[in-house]
Amino acid sequence: MKIAVASSGLGHVSRGIETWALDTAVALNGRGVDVVLFKAEGGDLKPENDKREDRGNLQVSGFIPHPSSPRTVSLPCWRRTGRKTRTLAKALPSFLWRWGFKSTYGIEQFTFWRHLKKELVVGDFDILHVQDPMLAYWCNRARRKGQVQTKEILAHGTEESTAFLQQFEFVQHLAPWHLEQSGGVSTQSWSAIPNFVNVETFRPAAEDDERGAARRKFGIPEDAFVVGTVAAVKKDHKRIDYLVREFSSSLKAESGNVRTEGGELIGSPDVSGLRPHPSSFLLIAGSRQNDTDELVAMARNLAGDRIKILTDVPREDMPDLYRCMDMFVLTSLFEMMPIAVLEALASGLAIITNDHPVPRWMIGMDGGNKAGGKVINMGCVGELADCLAEVSCQWVAEHGAVARTRAQAVYATDVVIGEYMDYYEQVMTS
Repeated sequence: MKIAVASSGLGHVSRGIETWALDTAVALNGRGVDVVLFKAEGGDLKPENDKREDRGNLQVSGFIPHPSSPRTVSLPCWRRTGRKTRTLAKALPSFLWRWGFKSTYGIEQFTFWRHLKKELVVGDFDILHVQDPMLAYWCNRARRKGQVQTKEILAHGTEESTAFLQQFEFVQHLAPWHLEQSGGVSTQSWSAIPNFVNVETFRPAAEDDERGAARRKFGIPEDAFVVGTVAAVKKDHKRIDYLVREFSSSLKAESGNVRTEGGELIGSPDVSGLRPHPSSFLLIAGSRQNDTDELVAMARNLAGDRIKILTDVPREDMPDLYRCMDMFVLTSLFEMMPIAVLEALASGLAIITNDHPVPRWMIGMDGGNKAGGKVINMGCVGELADCLAEVSCQWVAEHGAVARTRAQAVYATDVVIGEYMDYYEQVMTS
């Protein structure tokens, strides 16, 4: 069995899809699978292949679980951020949207596919496993025309429509709810297999000294009760502005004063909402976006030095970042399956997220046992502030322990890769 894992953004984009592709190839290689990772030319994965013909081993950050690295091939493409890509997307006729040509991301995937197609034929690959939807689309078209023999598996993490998914024989949904929502579609060859997390790398602090060192590394007060999140620092979708406002409302500073968004202090005689953690602190880490500076200013005005926003933290530093936290919050209203929640679970953090079937399942609320956190209505103003005001150290410790156990049992690398292997066998014999 020969597997190709590919991502047109890997090498110049650092998001969920690219992280998944790299980690999947590394994990499969560590399992002894014949796998090749196809990525875009350029980027900071060292040593980088300087020429198309160079096919070496990918040396990745030290926290990747397996000491051996997969064989990698770098392919040229028109990057989604490139000037000529943006110009072409604007110039092409609107009817080409159905083939992905009206978005810069779609153009990037197509130009990448033109080179990937040749590799699949020459390399005689059995399966192409991707999360980039248009790579799966073009492989599906080529296979139906007899141009390639490789069967594509689309790991569905990009909110594609059911109509789009219907053309694929093999789809890996990331949670049972997504599979259930495909009602009316023949799903005999579809699956529900989650993303995975390295539970040896993402783990709780072994002792107080390790936690203290992590906090000093990021400039976090060592005696603070740290509420944390990992998400792109933006208003849209990730709703960091909501998080900042809700946390600020929950503070009820010891002086009895709170701040308005303009930074003015106003009296607050009602101190019944004082948190059990007077030294509470909010840590936000994620990629820089167009409105990041505005959010940084908002946080400073509302909570002063009680909120810290870090942007573009190196991936190898993420395990220590989670070890700075006492609990984890995700304020987006919908996610396909956020890797940040998996990393928080593995790090032993109690989690608060929006009430939706996917996060409910992720933290174990539907299993009948104690869950690794709780869900609330994140669309309601004041809901998160009230929740933060009620949590206790005991609640955080108990649910954090459950979170860690669930990560080890359901989302650990070896567990999920085993499910991948079973699915590959199903695809091969289909």
